[in-house]
Amino acid sequence: MESLRTIIHSAQLASVIDLPVGLQNREVEIIVLPSTAATSEPVTERKTQKGCLKQYANPDLWELEKGAWGRVTVEKYLENKS
Repeated sequence: MESLRTIIHSAQLASVIDLPVGLQNREVEIIVLPSTAATSEPVTERKTQKGCLKQYANPDLWELEKGAWGRVTVEKYLENKS
């Protein structure tokens, strides 16, 4: 297993990691090891539902969709009054 081990001053880590008070202003040892969890699960891009039905869209009907809710509502209530 590949690893990295080095000793640096904790001031170099201050902008990256919140160190406990006991480790501030002194030399610290850094050990970097590969995570076993990272190798078992490949990172995949998160997919969204936005546009998932795009293949079924019919551009010829887009104009009819404008105001469709209002037209259907009027038709529904006019049929009930008759």
